[in-house]
Amino acid sequence: MPPNPRSSTSASPSPYPSASTSSYTDPAPPSNNNEAGAGAGHGKKRKKLPSCDSCKLRRVLCMPVAPPGSCPRCMEKGIVCTTTPVVRKKPVGRTGKRIEEARNLRRRRPQLPSFTGPSNTPWIPTHVQGRLQDTDQQGGLPTVSATDIDSRLGLAELSGDLVAHLLGLYQSIPQSWLPLYPRGRLSLMFETVGRRLEALPPQAEVLAHTIIALTSRLSSHPLILGPGPAAPSFEALTESYLRDHKDLRQYGQRREEMCSKLRTKAVRLSWERGTMVKSCEESMACCFLLEMLEGRRGPKEGKPYGSAFVSHLRTLLDAAGEAGAPKVMPMSLGWSALIMREALYASNAGRTSHFTAADDLLLCGDVPSSIEEALLESVEDCDVRDSVTLFFGPMRPYHVARLARECSDRVTGTHSRKQPLDERYVTKFMTQLDHLSNLLTVLAGRIAFVLSPAATSAHSLPAPFETERRYIMAACLYTLQLAWSSLCLPLYLDLKRRVGELSQGTAATAAERRRTQERVALLLKQMHQTTLRAARMVAQSVKNAPSLAFLTHLTQERLGTWAEVLMEAKTVEEGGEGITKEEKEEDLKWLVDGLKTMAWSWSDDAPLIASLETGLANLQLTGSTNYPPASTSTSQQPFIDFSPANSDPFASLHAGSGAPPLPPQQQPTSPSIAGIDMSFFSSPALGSIGAGAPSTLAQAGIPPPPVPPPAPSTAPSSSAPIPSAPPQATGIPSLDTLTSLSSLPPDTLTQMAAAAGFPGVSAETITSFLGSGMGAGLFGSLGMGGGLGGGGLAEMAAGLGGMGGAGMGGGFDLDAMLNVPLFGAAGEANGGAEGGGAGGGSQGAAPSEGDGGFMGEVDEANAGGGDEWMNI
Repeated sequence: MPPNPRSSTSASPSPYPSASTSSYTDPAPPSNNNEAGAGAGHGKKRKKLPSCDSCKLRRVLCMPVAPPGSCPRCMEKGIVCTTTPVVRKKPVGRTGKRIEEARNLRRRRPQLPSFTGPSNTPWIPTHVQGRLQDTDQQGGLPTVSATDIDSRLGLAELSGDLVAHLLGLYQSIPQSWLPLYPRGRLSLMFETVGRRLEALPPQAEVLAHTIIALTSRLSSHPLILGPGPAAPSFEALTESYLRDHKDLRQYGQRREEMCSKLRTKAVRLSWERGTMVKSCEESMACCFLLEMLEGRRGPKEGKPYGSAFVSHLRTLLDAAGEAGAPKVMPMSLGWSALIMREALYASNAGRTSHFTAADDLLLCGDVPSSIEEALLESVEDCDVRDSVTLFFGPMRPYHVARLARECSDRVTGTHSRKQPLDERYVTKFMTQLDHLSNLLTVLAGRIAFVLSPAATSAHSLPAPFETERRYIMAACLYTLQLAWSSLCLPLYLDLKRRVGELSQGTAATAAERRRTQERVALLLKQMHQTTLRAARMVAQSVKNAPSLAFLTHLTQERLGTWAEVLMEAKTVEEGGEGITKEEKEEDLKWLVDGLKTMAWSWSDDAPLIASLETGLANLQLTGSTNYPPASTSTSQQPFIDFSPANSDPFASLHAGSGAPPLPPQQQPTSPSIAGIDMSFFSSPALGSIGAGAPSTLAQAGIPPPPVPPPAPSTAPSSSAPIPSAPPQATGIPSLDTLTSLSSLPPDTLTQMAAAAGFPGVSAETITSFLGSGMGAGLFGSLGMGGGLGGGGLAEMAAGLGGMGGAGMGGGFDLDAMLNVPLFGAAGEANGGAEGGGAGGGSQGAAPSEGDGGFMGEVDEANAGGGDEWMNI
């Protein structure tokens, strides 16, 4: 039988809210007679002790005992008996005074108070207060009362499930891949403190509110969207669903007011807690995300947070050696991507990048090899299971960030815009763009090879890992496409501005201005073709975004400017080049559909959507004509698909050379990477968007140098005609063709050669040739012809001799090359190859013969001649 209940001699429990504990062994209880005597002596009724914590939790009757004793139930179960006293306030009489005060306050201010008012935020600077007040006073798309919004916001703050949902949704956005803050740490902290935001550390609470403001743009929670028809869950917005439901504007309109309130609260809390001045992991990540949120309203609004982010990062780096100091996540590729993103954003915003070359060394390690070296290394074999080599080996984010900073410092920056144009650097920059374009094509070819049926079966992973690998491939390719496109736009806009300024001025400087204007206009014309390719690549990225989270963050990519580039471009039918009317309509439609899908998160693109729809309708009303399905630049270079999916890669080459057609074989469909159709990189569209598109001055309207008579050749006569004018010639395999050929297995190479009519050529002979210096020379004269070389741009700009890039090869005949045992003797251009050397010096507008070479020294290889391209 349990012992009788015992009470303490004290009249009341301790007033301090501290728990009392006891051991497993109870001391001897005090005498009941003493207790009774003490109670009788004082003449007061003895207070009942509160129940212990264990009995309260199990909701059973407790017979409390004064500490350090244990109640009978705790003794029976062998647990520590603890009691947490409850301090109760003195009751206040209900006189009705407080009710009357509340009524008077309601009469003075009918609406609920806004937490962004200046009276509640005296710590916010004046200019920030004005921006917050303007945000509250702006009218949204749907009219929602302040009472409704604030009540929903209050419910959202009280709902731990909603906060947990929004914090978990952070892992779906692209920013979670960056080395800002460990993924999942904040959600774990939130669960540890009992799903109460106010219980988090101060900077962690600010970070949580910032993430909530960001992920609320993606959530379909009813508290975010408000009243209305039920919305599909974010997980249900798959590629197949979005293909049939492109217009999601109603959901963006419904969430706009709530998301604006959450963003404003995150900004207010960051100023209140001093996030911009206190350096820690949470404040660093918070400033980065706030820059993205506020920067969408304008570059000036987001710049303070970006500066604070870099300042916090450098502070943490400086304190890395101290004991107990927070550490920066060691992810060199992640930091490279982050620095690339910031440099591109700064270049397009017309400001100086926050990062420097010293930051690259600290965060990303040693400087990688140059773009030219990376281009040569890209033809080497790589393990398809090595994601680092496969994804970032051919194209380094470091070089994109470097080019963006250099272009801003020397051409498009605040200071350089006021200086004369550095035409020599512009030509070098354009050549680097072509190099990166070829590397991007190599990367696309490698991904297509990895996803081919043969490679997938040989290196297959478990289903979840295989799906994740495909998603990562799509995201990497998607990011690099947008990075290359973003490099083109600032230079194009600056050249366009300079041409307009040079057309104005006094008559005294008319002659000098006219000469300068002609040179800059020529550069602008060349850059316009590159920018048009970039605009088409952006439209393709909008169509084939890896997920909705990636697509909705494209709003910072200046889609309105890219749409303007497409709208202003002259089609082939109108006398232009680079795009046909059908392609123009298709690209603009992709942009319109993408903007309507992005409206799931953002509702302020309605004017741009209406403008594009009007322009697209006007374009369709002009009438349709018979025109080729691809642009002129595409049709000039036939594509040879050497991917494993193509069983007969030489069929197009046979068709171009006049040989009898091979039997038709069924072609499997191109692989798709999480929504990205890889046929975009293995179709005729590659010629106008990927590598291999003309980039020499011949495309810009400069007459080509006279072509010397072909040198005598001991090889069989070439069946491909020698073109009269570069840059593109029928029968020239592209760089990705040769790269894919060198990376195929030996058995596949042998089968391809036999199918093409070359049974005597072994796989070892082909691979050894492609890996030799002659193979590199072939890449320099053919694969990179026109796509890499400036074709004399430096000479035109400076009026003197200089390296203008590799010339364009013409009339290359693969049949003749493979039939020569040693692939040609030194000093002769076998197979009719016309690998041109670098453009030589030119005086005025008349080009002269160049003495340069490609990929090594060439003995007297005149521009366009290439008689001795084998002398390497």
